[in-house]
Amino acid sequence: MALEYIVGPVLALLLGMKFTDLKCKQKDAKITELEEKLSLVETETPKKLMATLMPVAKAVQKLNQQVGL
Repeated sequence: MALEYIVGPVLALLLGMKFTDLKCKQKDAKITELEEKLSLVETETPKKLMATLMPVAKAVQKLNQQVGL
């Protein structure tokens, strides 16, 4: 009977530690994935922004030349 009082809490502790370790590893993997996505967005956004704004800037410049500004 005394053995059950010792084994039960020890098993619960070990299972809890294993579950916590598993969840930490899953969260670390998710954080790494999100960091990679963020890095990609940080490098691609300025390129796409420039590709979008350059034609507009050139058109405005051309209009300014035609108007005489």
